[in-house]
Amino acid sequence: MNKELKNIIDSKIIQSPLGVENRLAFLENKIEKGINSGKKRFEKLLKEIDKKYPPKSVSRGSFDGITAIVFDTAFELYFIGNNSALFVELQGLLERFCFNALTDLLPVNDIAKEIVIDSYEKKTLKDFAPYFKTLGLWDDTEVKFALKLTTIRNGIAHKNGQLVSKHLYDGKQSHPESIHEITSKVDCIPYILSSIELIVKASQAATPSFIKNPRFKARFEKYSSIIGSINNMFCYREFINLPIDIKEVSINDIFGPVMLIGSHELGEKLTKYKMELFDFHNNLNEDDVKAKRNYEQLGKLAKSIFELMRADLNIDGDASIFKEPKLIDIKEIKKEKEKLATTKAKKS
Repeated sequence: MNKELKNIIDSKIIQSPLGVENRLAFLENKIEKGINSGKKRFEKLLKEIDKKYPPKSVSRGSFDGITAIVFDTAFELYFIGNNSALFVELQGLLERFCFNALTDLLPVNDIAKEIVIDSYEKKTLKDFAPYFKTLGLWDDTEVKFALKLTTIRNGIAHKNGQLVSKHLYDGKQSHPESIHEITSKVDCIPYILSSIELIVKASQAATPSFIKNPRFKARFEKYSSIIGSINNMFCYREFINLPIDIKEVSINDIFGPVMLIGSHELGEKLTKYKMELFDFHNNLNEDDVKAKRNYEQLGKLAKSIFELMRADLNIDGDASIFKEPKLIDIKEIKKEKEKLATTKAKKS
């Protein structure tokens, strides 16, 4: 009898109760005692998550979104220390997300989608991984991780102790019952974090249809970048008190790209808006009657500009995704202007 089999018999039979009733009671007690260990595992996991994906960051938002949808089972398996099942779960999730991303990205219509789905159904993560390198979403290290995860999963699913031992331990074990003991010694946090990171990156391949049209994409990005400032009447601390010549250069730089890709009418409205804006900034806290008139005119121009932008977007796609921001209140503008004047006076 080899040493591996002797250890299995010792832990599974000699040191454990026999009979299914006793066995279930033994396992229940083991799980109950393992709750404190699970809490410690979760604490350690959360520390690593916070380190890699800081709270309230953009990356944490993507992480939280993915995990909220599909990662409860994986976290539960990690909590109870069932690493063998956890490896299978992680690989399955990554494989399915890759499949979904590719079948959303590649088809040009519903008929093509049916064909792509049918042809991809029998493919695995081993097939998908190189595609994501080609798409520029994964690098060589990430592809290797996906392939390794698949190999480990296959070893666990097919009870190939030697394969699991080779990739997670010293390669000397071969008995199927050695698998759980090997995986239980593995720190699974890097596998959890890497799997989620690859899922987030893979999901980026499924580009929403509204940005697949280049002109629509260009307009949407440019219009979205300035519509907030237009409705805010450029009442920012770093802008409102600039000399008129610097404002002219800045506004031309901001509006120029939009005028190039927008309609002629949109360009005319932006020019009118620019001239009205300069008068408005000059009249603030100097001539309330003129400032109010400027404000009302800018509000009308902002509304027209937004509608013209939506009309441009409707030519190539669904403009419903382009939302109109709230127009700034003139009282807010005066208050901010007064604060700036007070701050400037104190400094001088």
